[in-house]
Amino acid sequence: MTKVLPVFLVVSLLAGLTGCNVVSVDPGTESVLVDKPYLFGHGGVRPEPVKEGRIITWASTNDINVVITPQTVHVTFDDFSSKDNILLDFDTALQYRITDSVKLIEKYGATNWFKNNVQSQYASIVREAVKGQTMSDMMSNPSTASTVDKEVTSAIRTLVKERGLPVEILDVTLGRARPNEDVLKQMNETAAQQQRQKTLVAATVAEEQRAKEQEARAEADNAYRNKLGMTIEQYSAVTIATINADACKAAKACYIVPSGTSVLVGK
Repeated sequence: MTKVLPVFLVVSLLAGLTGCNVVSVDPGTESVLVDKPYLFGHGGVRPEPVKEGRIITWASTNDINVVITPQTVHVTFDDFSSKDNILLDFDTALQYRITDSVKLIEKYGATNWFKNNVQSQYASIVREAVKGQTMSDMMSNPSTASTVDKEVTSAIRTLVKERGLPVEILDVTLGRARPNEDVLKQMNETAAQQQRQKTLVAATVAEEQRAKEQEARAEADNAYRNKLGMTIEQYSAVTIATINADACKAAKACYIVPSGTSVLVGK
């Protein structure tokens, strides 16, 4: 490193004195050179890109770096209608790779090739694919989501090929479908109403069950009373006596007095 640095400084100094530039290309990128002679010579895009490393060019030559490793462009779509007319939102991801940096710069430009040649058609392709599926399938069925992704990917690849773009489409993912805010609010309100209805039904069933249990207990008590040959008053007295006896067993002190008698208990 200590030997390379002085050499680089010397080259840079000489380049500056002779009206030249030093172009440095990082790994994963290519540099496309565009000659723009001040006085003589033929300008334009050079036919071969500069690979990783360094090259000295004329001061009038521009260098445009192009990333050739896989990249991803994110595009958001709102209010795309599903098969059952539910408005859905998507945050899609399109992964691609530049295959010919020189052709890209020469014919389509380094930055706006997607916006100018793919984006509007991409929206139409996604819209048509979503239109053929229900909201439920798009949101919760992995098989449906995978099918739609493959359909959109194939259509985009065909579009890129027809337009001659030097781009390889690696994959397209629509991501998880989301109902738009208004639809989501309605869904939440509906879910809340359904939950309230379920709670009300459960409470009604519980009340009916308790009523049946009490009725069955009353019938059992009445059958037992008839078996003993007791009147209602007699059976009630026995029941009260049994309750009092159980209470006395659990109490620290117990006082039994005739019915109707007032008792004052002191400390």
